[in-house]
Amino acid sequence: MNEFEKWQEGLEDDEKLEVAELATVKRPQERGFMLQRWQDEGGVMIMGYEMYRNLAQGRNVKSRKLKDIFNKSLVDPGPDFVICDEGHILKNEASAVSKAMNSIRSRRRIILTGTPLQNNLIEYHCMVNFIKENLLGSIKEFRNRFINPIQNGQCADSTLVDVRVMKKRAHILYEMLAGCVQRKDYTALTKFLPPKHEYVLAVRMTPIQCKLYQYYLDHLTGVSNSSEGGRGKAGAKLFQDFQMLSRIWTHPWCLQLDYISKENKGYFDEDSLDDFIVSDSEETSMSLSSEEDTKKKKTKGKKSKKDSSSSGSGSDNDVEVIKVWNSRSRGGGEGGTVEEPISNPPLILKAEEGKSTSSNPGSPAPDWYKDFVVDADAEVLEHSGKMMLLFEILRMAEELGDKILVFSQSLISLDLIEDFLELANRDKEEGKPVVYKGEGKWFRNIDYYRLDGSTTAQSRKKWAEEFNDVTNVRGRLFIISTKAGSLGINLVAANRVIIFDASWNPSYDIQSIFRVYRFGQNKPVYVYRFLAQGTMEDKIYDRQVTKQSLSFRVVDQQQVERHFTMNELTELYSFEPDLLDDPNSEKKKKRDTPMLPKDTILAELLQIQKEHIVGYHEHDSLLDHKEEEELTEEERKAAWAEYEAEKKGLTMRINMPAGPNMFQPNFTTQTPYIPFNLAALSAMSNQQLEDLINQG
Repeated sequence: MNEFEKWQEGLEDDEKLEVAELATVKRPQERGFMLQRWQDEGGVMIMGYEMYRNLAQGRNVKSRKLKDIFNKSLVDPGPDFVICDEGHILKNEASAVSKAMNSIRSRRRIILTGTPLQNNLIEYHCMVNFIKENLLGSIKEFRNRFINPIQNGQCADSTLVDVRVMKKRAHILYEMLAGCVQRKDYTALTKFLPPKHEYVLAVRMTPIQCKLYQYYLDHLTGVSNSSEGGRGKAGAKLFQDFQMLSRIWTHPWCLQLDYISKENKGYFDEDSLDDFIVSDSEETSMSLSSEEDTKKKKTKGKKSKKDSSSSGSGSDNDVEVIKVWNSRSRGGGEGGTVEEPISNPPLILKAEEGKSTSSNPGSPAPDWYKDFVVDADAEVLEHSGKMMLLFEILRMAEELGDKILVFSQSLISLDLIEDFLELANRDKEEGKPVVYKGEGKWFRNIDYYRLDGSTTAQSRKKWAEEFNDVTNVRGRLFIISTKAGSLGINLVAANRVIIFDASWNPSYDIQSIFRVYRFGQNKPVYVYRFLAQGTMEDKIYDRQVTKQSLSFRVVDQQQVERHFTMNELTELYSFEPDLLDDPNSEKKKKRDTPMLPKDTILAELLQIQKEHIVGYHEHDSLLDHKEEEELTEEERKAAWAEYEAEKKGLTMRINMPAGPNMFQPNFTTQTPYIPFNLAALSAMSNQQLEDLINQG
């Protein structure tokens, strides 16, 4: 609504569009009246995806007349024009929202998305299919023609043949979509915005963190650095391990905070819920299973009700995935749960004090860390390199008059940050040495704000306005849960962003950055991504770059350097910390003197906090366009000939060795075939045929 009001300001009344928001009315009868009027008189109707699904399918609507109104206005014939903002929500053709949206009869359709490839090409197919049905063929055809060859060629250990095929198929896909996909990344805005610098900081684990991390790997996962071949059942307990290890690399006291939170909710009581069900979200499944594994599994989760018109609250438990726990943040507020049924078999995380869980053999005791962590650790900032760097950045930003956003996907991490801010206030009042060396104090909703899934829409709007007020010099920090605050909020008063932990889904981190890097920003923007060096978090970041590379490769036809090998899953559990007290470290011997960063705060950090920083690099440099990897004109023509031939006819091996016997069948191998059409082959030039043969 705000955007329409802003852009229609100054127009004559007869020039303005009528704009309505369906969430402003609650009763079905009122919504029916509003939709009927909109269908008769025209204008713009704004609604959320869940509300559209509920109304289009007539859920909980008993009146046949109302159902007819909803169906005619929303489905058949429906509106004249449909615009789907944040269209990557339609990434799964099997989801209820996607099915509802695909039932709409309107032919004029637009999808707007800042992150078209959240996980894989299947999701991209779903979005394109909504705009132009069957343009890319069926899912099976699309997988054979594009997904497999593109993914096979995007790894560091891909063969030259795989790489050639990948580049050709990416080119074909890019060209096929040229008529319906218009891509504009943030570089189109750079001439209107101040510069942006993104830095990835490899944060050194402290000794107590290393001990806890190694103990957990050695005794509670069955995986250690000495094990060969990695995890026996990779991914079977990945979610639980990730949760626990993330506590360690944040701060050891997070383990105790998590334990206290669960104990207070009665999770360890014998008469508590039988099972705790983890939803099938990005973070739960870690997006490591293939789409075939997750496609049509039955739901076993319990549904919980939520008003479809609610816009400000949602499930936002720690790491924002354990939906039925419905944890409330320390600051209170209105929580919420998710109405979508769980599409994957749930992971059962029931725990009893001092025992492994019966449904998940091998699970650690809830207080497994008690021999390492004591109560005094709650006030030791030095146990975490991330916390030390955060508080130094806060101090220096205060001196410069800059405001900061801190994004974390863990509510426990946000709680801990608040604890240390409160500790800084107490220590100042009592005249003790303080964890925060700056001059200012830290009072909630005055000096800092917190936004998570329990925050109401009204509070969200109020705090954003206060934070963005240029006269408000005290409100200088906003701590935000990544999933709840990475979309739909403008915080351009800040010009520094800290991504406190890496998300499995790069879209959340990217969208977090664009809360500040947008129109209205007047200062240079600095982004700091904290990564616990040598840990699973390192691998998460690597996977982010893989996903982003895939997005660039297909949508922008850029050939991004292939960064990763195929054994990432087994490598997740490797632990190679750069120890400060290890003078014989090979990594230290090979490390170059860091480049002087353009950011004065980072330059100062590299001097005064060098014991906590293993190294840094600029994030965008990983995604620079590689000119030398572009296809030549001849290669592009050959790519199209291959593609057309594959759609039609003859089979031919692609991984044969070149030579006089390359067309001799070898039935002892499992080499895949690709179909080629003889007419297409005969139409090729000698150079094209030679190129085709040379590719294997």
